[in-house]
Amino acid sequence: MSGKRKYIILFAAVIIIVLAVAVIANMWRDNVNYTKISISGNYSLTKDDILKFAKLDRDSSINIEELNLKMIQDRISKNPEIKKVFVSKEPPSELKIEIIEKRPVALLNVNNELMLVDEELEIFSFKNYQKLYDLPVITGYNFKFARTTDSVKNSGNLRTALFVLMNALKRSRTLYNLISEINISDSSKLILFSNENSAQFYFPKYENKNIGDLMYQKELVTTLLKFNAFHHQISMKDNIDYVDLRFNGQIVVKYN
Repeated sequence: MSGKRKYIILFAAVIIIVLAVAVIANMWRDNVNYTKISISGNYSLTKDDILKFAKLDRDSSINIEELNLKMIQDRISKNPEIKKVFVSKEPPSELKIEIIEKRPVALLNVNNELMLVDEELEIFSFKNYQKLYDLPVITGYNFKFARTTDSVKNSGNLRTALFVLMNALKRSRTLYNLISEINISDSSKLILFSNENSAQFYFPKYENKNIGDLMYQKELVTTLLKFNAFHHQISMKDNIDYVDLRFNGQIVVKYN
């Protein structure tokens, strides 16, 4: 057999092997199932919560050709407690779901219905009503103002309450946990309720100032520090009706 003929036979054999490998690989690919589902980033939502929205089971086996990542991602994103979701394939057999949850900083009483609100002022509902959120409550918010000229004022009061809560949380979890409720309905003051004995604390609020005013921000932070100091210096076991913190250089306390 000539060298040229040997070369042609060898080349043909290589081509056949390559084609065979490609066919086998495609057949294997068509039959690969994603049997492992990993979920990360969930804080309060359980794996079952997320799988329920994805319409997947724990033991789901999904053919790679039938795996629609966008569809699964869109389903999960409909959960009101999820801010962002990313779904990806991790060969050889893993479906990876990464979650970024909305982090509520307060419960919001909206027309006698409790909602959640995060630091970006996004209001969303509970999905799992069995969960208990150890969060302060913002009351006095009237949702009917949403489409009226009072909406800006109503939203501004909510932003002010969130500013106080976020600054309390920024300083310490202990300070944040001292606040059980903030009522924003009064036109002349914010009313904070202490977790220790439900005493009322009056914070400054003005008709002509909003939370974008840097001087007002500074005044609220100063008042928050006075609120914190009061709890350290005075026994909250006393029968206190209210504590007015709106004055410079003095604190007015009314006992029952």
